[in-house]
Amino acid sequence: MIVTRKMLLAAAAGIAVLPTSLSAQDTAEPVQSDSDEAQEEGEIIVTARRREERLSDVPTAASVIGIGSLEDRGGAFTTGELLADQPSVRFNNLNSSITSEVSIRASSTARATNGDPSVGLYRNGSYVGGGGFGGRNFSRLDLVDIDRVEVLRGTQGALYGRNAVGGAINIISARPEFELSGFTNVRYGFENNSFQAQGAINLPLSDGVAVRFSGDVVEQNGGFFFNPVNDVFFDQQDGYGIRGQLRFDRGPLDLVLLAETQDLTTPNIHFQVDIPAGRPGFPGGYTQEQFTYPWSTAPRAIQDIDSFQAIAELDLGGALLKSTSLYRVRDSEFDFDNDGVSAPELARIRGLGLVTAPIDPESGSFIVDETTNFNQDLHLTGTAVDERLTWLLGVDLLILDSNFSVTTTRTPTVPNPSIGNIVASSLEFESYAAYGSLGFDITERLNFTGELRFTHDDRSISSRAFDLGTGLPFGGPSRIIDASINSDNLSFNATLAFEVTPEVLTYGKVGTSYRAGGFNTRLSDERAPMPAQELFDNETSTSYELGIKGSPGTGFYFAVAGYYTQQDDLIAQVDDGCFIGSPVCPVNPVSFLTNAGDARSYGIEAELNKRFTIGRGTARLALSGSRQDGEVTSGGFDGLDLAQVPDWLASANLNVRYPVSNAVTLTSNILFSGQWGGTQELTATSFDLDDFEQVNIRAGVETGPVRITAFANNVFDQVYRVARTATINRYSQPRLIGVELGFRW
Repeated sequence: MIVTRKMLLAAAAGIAVLPTSLSAQDTAEPVQSDSDEAQEEGEIIVTARRREERLSDVPTAASVIGIGSLEDRGGAFTTGELLADQPSVRFNNLNSSITSEVSIRASSTARATNGDPSVGLYRNGSYVGGGGFGGRNFSRLDLVDIDRVEVLRGTQGALYGRNAVGGAINIISARPEFELSGFTNVRYGFENNSFQAQGAINLPLSDGVAVRFSGDVVEQNGGFFFNPVNDVFFDQQDGYGIRGQLRFDRGPLDLVLLAETQDLTTPNIHFQVDIPAGRPGFPGGYTQEQFTYPWSTAPRAIQDIDSFQAIAELDLGGALLKSTSLYRVRDSEFDFDNDGVSAPELARIRGLGLVTAPIDPESGSFIVDETTNFNQDLHLTGTAVDERLTWLLGVDLLILDSNFSVTTTRTPTVPNPSIGNIVASSLEFESYAAYGSLGFDITERLNFTGELRFTHDDRSISSRAFDLGTGLPFGGPSRIIDASINSDNLSFNATLAFEVTPEVLTYGKVGTSYRAGGFNTRLSDERAPMPAQELFDNETSTSYELGIKGSPGTGFYFAVAGYYTQQDDLIAQVDDGCFIGSPVCPVNPVSFLTNAGDARSYGIEAELNKRFTIGRGTARLALSGSRQDGEVTSGGFDGLDLAQVPDWLASANLNVRYPVSNAVTLTSNILFSGQWGGTQELTATSFDLDDFEQVNIRAGVETGPVRITAFANNVFDQVYRVARTATINRYSQPRLIGVELGFRW
């Protein structure tokens, strides 16, 4: 059945290109190699301010990830791969795409909770974030057949609204074009026995009418992290995604209709139990093998998606009207072993005298999140006063319904015969917004732009806990939650930009944004030192930014920006203070979100792209680096460093193409990424974030439309902890070696 499905997808969708990234370069043309790209980085057309303009003219910190350069470094099957070379951008990897998330410029994360992300997540201009547990990261389907990705760093509340306190990321899918084309890329990884493929075929049907079909398939039965009890790998993958688009471009109307579906088993959360000797209940300590975890609960994670989108542009002569409608249904599920051991393993370590603590080896959690999202954006743009004045008016509607549940199982005992409980929650979120911008060229070189957005949010939740065995209410009044939050927000941006030369722009910007408050439904054990709270309010931020960017020479682009952000009512992830072996509350901690007080963050970031020749060949070097920091400045967490904020982030990407004949070109790519400094948690005793420096290398040959490549990801096999607490470690993926075959026409 799996083989048949792969063959059908390959035939129907042309299986396989990998989205491809570029720190400052993209094109509306089909995928091009470095040697073919004529467009300079500063000339890239973007829609960062919801209208088309050159990247070098946008007075904000923005980068473009385009298909050409990302393909050169192997594409992206995960959000972390997609954003690996972006300054001030950190992918908070929790080993599963369902729970991982993105942070930009020290924006906080919502790990292991049902909070909204701190970065606006957009696909083709529609908001795709939010919901119970699966809405803080892009899905695998979002990464299929990319045209470009626009990464906007810094507060973007005026044009993008809720949750864009750290920035906004808009993944723009390749749309149907009016010529026959297509591409395929197939990857095989040896260490994890993984087969992955993506691709598309573009078919013109008549003058102004075209269709495009895209596909993605993955089968990975092996892996690096193993569960021997159930004979399965935590990082297994299996599934597919299919997208179909119809484009009608006649006269003033350009209309794209999109439908897509994803059926995916995705890597699950996993961790190593690591408890030092001498802790209460663990006289001999207990540490599992680094990559083998004897969970009794079988690891399972799935994410299924169905999306329908309509994008229409109508040229009104003096103005352009654009409507973007999205209806998206997302089902995210994962299973979790609460204690991290099986009954035989617990008996073994008890027999050795390593553990005396009360542990239930059959305790597990089963999480389900079914979220329906409708988003409608309508905006009108135009110019006046001999094009010295640019204006935009828009409205936005988001209706999000999320039904999610956490089922917890346990071993019944005589004192407590319950087999577990289920906490079922229903979240409703409605948001209405009106926004606009006005920009005026004061002189030929000086521009002032103001942006304003008013948003009204209505958010409500109903949550109940029930005993699994009896079906009766569980936990008393503390587990009955009926709450609502109604709030208004006015966000703005004010920007002054000055052209030092026709190719170099300086700017100063002040802007505000907010991250939506919400509800905690996983409440704490009654013995918890710091019990989870039911509600948390909106976080608001004001950011100041100075920058300079441009293309002062052929094949050269640079951007430098510094920022300072003041956050009020910071939304931060903390836990209730319980842990296995605790003399007060000897159970796994419950993570929850709270308003931790006011905070500040600040930093500086830079990126540089340079093209040059090497003999008969061409090369592109992309460098990025950022220094950031921040701390809480009031409340109970006053003086603590912001969590999950590395002191330094850096990347370097060198791509070389060298023709050895008219028909054959050698290709190579080296990608370096590193992280240094920072703390894990918002506590005075927090562990530090692990430093890492990782290198991916690729070497291949192109002949005509065919490319064959060998690759090694994490070539020096550096494994670091992506998360760490007093009792667990989560590790990064070891080295992966593989081959790829690509074909374009």
